[in-house]
Amino acid sequence: MSKTVCPRCATGGALDDYQGKEGGKVVWTIHRCPTCCFSWRDSEPASAIGIGIRSADFAVDAANLDRYVKILQQ
Repeated sequence: MSKTVCPRCATGGALDDYQGKEGGKVVWTIHRCPTCCFSWRDSEPASAIGIGIRSADFAVDAANLDRYVKILQQ
């Protein structure tokens, strides 16, 4: 399990969905949180993905996910 922490719900275990490569070298990775389904690229600015920097208005309480309305179901 990954140690990458989700910037939206602050849980660990994010999955690596895709890696962008240039000249055979990884230059960015898209991570996806299995808890809250948030996806982000590690090359985004800290204001978008930095825990403690990202606006708390966009945070999700991972311990209480049932309080959020489901828009899409898989």
